Amino acid sequence: MNIEKYDYEVQTLNNELLTNRGSMSNSYINACNRFLRKAKSVDDPSLLGYAYYHLADAYYLVSTDYRKFNTNLLKAIEYLQYSGDKEYLARCYNLLGIDSLNHGSPDLALDYFLTGIKFCDGLENSGVPGFLEFNIGQIYYESGNIKQALKSIQSAYKNIRRNEKESLYYRNILYCYCFEADCYMQLNKPDSVKKCLMAIDRLEQNPKVNQEYISGDSAITAADIRARGYYFIGDMVNFQKYVSKLLKMIQNNKYPLDNMEDIFGMCRFLIRIGWVDEVVRIVKNTERSLNDLNIHNLKKEHAKLKCELYESIGNKAERVKALEEFYRYSIEQEKERQANYKFFTELRYKLSNMEKENITLQKQATTDSLTGLGNRYGLNKYADCAFEKAYSEGKSLAVEIMDVDNFKNFNDTYGHQAGDDCLTHIAGVIKELSDKNKSIHGFRYGGDEFVIIYEDMTDDEVMNYARVIREKVIEKHIDNKDSDLGIVTVSQGIRNSIPRKANKLWDYMYAADNALYEVKRNSKGEVVLLHKAVISQKSLDDATHI
Repeated sequence: MNIEKYDYEVQTLNNELLTNRGSMSNSYINACNRFLRKAKSVDDPSLLGYAYYHLADAYYLVSTDYRKFNTNLLKAIEYLQYSGDKEYLARCYNLLGIDSLNHGSPDLALDYFLTGIKFCDGLENSGVPGFLEFNIGQIYYESGNIKQALKSIQSAYKNIRRNEKESLYYRNILYCYCFEADCYMQLNKPDSVKKCLMAIDRLEQNPKVNQEYISGDSAITAADIRARGYYFIGDMVNFQKYVSKLLKMIQNNKYPLDNMEDIFGMCRFLIRIGWVDEVVRIVKNTERSLNDLNIHNLKKEHAKLKCELYESIGNKAERVKALEEFYRYSIEQEKERQANYKFFTELRYKLSNMEKENITLQKQATTDSLTGLGNRYGLNKYADCAFEKAYSEGKSLAVEIMDVDNFKNFNDTYGHQAGDDCLTHIAGVIKELSDKNKSIHGFRYGGDEFVIIYEDMTDDEVMNYARVIREKVIEKHIDNKDSDLGIVTVSQGIRNSIPRKANKLWDYMYAADNALYEVKRNSKGEVVLLHKAVISQKSLDDATHI
């Protein structure tokens, strides 16, 4: 999504939106709604998809309204699928995966994350692959595969660092350090844990990130890892410092969804070291946040924690109540899972149909209706990629312009239907050749002009293929009394060379057109290949003729 191509008002509203997101402000939802109103007035699918994504993101980060979260996320996917915005489609699937994890469906979550990664193919300078890898690492961690979880988080860290402009960049880096430290604790590597704690310290001291770092769920996550990490390496002074800070935050205040698993983990840690009185207070306070969230999987996990707590202190009556809660929420969570699978199935079906429609529309948009070859739009779209590939790999690229000799007279003599049939036959020759060789791509440029792109071929190879086209057209024996041969012939001009950095399709088209002009001026029905754009005696002497 390139916001810079939109007007000043859109850019201003976007800056406001991202500022509120970066600070995790409650105004984030209002900023998203203002942006959405503007997107609707512009009626731009890309902008609408972007707006609905951020509104869904806002409902996830700063609200508990999951109906609105799902509704807006689905709208975002529909618009983004239509506009082909792969990065924000990947972000949508990342959110769907996180939501599935929260509802106790890791299998669904993994499918969402892997789908998101597919959309990341070709994305440059994007941290989105890192978000997805981070969350896949969480699934590995929960399944007990700590080494694979560590690999995922290390790869995630590298990808997240690709885009420092991401609004929650430092928060995401912090989470990577925390998750990595957690993995090293599980793998019993104190030196590595110490390095992670030092990295968190350096991040906290960075003046750019201080305000973001100390606020909201980031602060709880960091204090949790620091408390457990310092205890693990035997630094009791820092353990006391951070466990006190953490308890102050979580014993009395409500906290967001993203912190629930951290808090459950911290409680189990405190039970192991005998701090059960603190856990009793945390467990009671947690119920307030859980009631707001109303996610049965988290309530079930909370009941499970209470079972462990009351068993550790020998309170049988409270343990029985907790077991009853666990059973009740397990039933509700199963219903929730079924609803999620239904939503997922309907979403997949709907998106599959949309994808088929988009493929059809894209094909129609890039295909010449008469000949079935690519049209001028398809040529421009393909050529951009072909030139970039040839330049980066240092390989040659040839562009041929071919037209039908005396086509205007042919049309005047035989009629427009015969003219259309003639073009269709010639296009068939090009298509037959390109179907057999994936390095050849043909397009109808307009009227009786065709453009053919040859990738990574020598002059001899290009000229041989050009000769095949010329001879196949002659073999069609399409009558044309204005031709010297009495049949339809074609003239071909080609430029073949390794592109320079600044070269684009137009540069090659200009040279090929000059070559075609030379053919038309001297001997129709021939082929000329040049290596430079400008016709000169030297370029003509160096040119290849057949």
